[in-house]
Amino acid sequence: SNPLPTDVICGRGGGALRHAGNLTYRNIVALNKGLYTTCKKSDKLKISRSIVAAIRETNGRFLEQDSVTKLWNDIGDKMAVEKTSQ
Repeated sequence: SNPLPTDVICGRGGGALRHAGNLTYRNIVALNKGLYTTCKKSDKLKISRSIVAAIRETNGRFLEQDSVTKLWNDIGDKMAVEKTSQ
């Protein structure tokens, strides 16, 4: 299905930057940035997981558009945590 306001759009471009879910996601990331930069690596993973969980709790999905079919697919928690940890 098409992205909802609670979803995070994975990818580059203005659409992803301006999407409501991405704005919420970036705000959550910004709130955790200070703690993230000063903690141990094992704790960084916990912070990334908690950010993904916060999005999921609002029924948000992490979506990527298939370049061939143009359908939106959830990338799953593992990839969402990896992207959050970048």
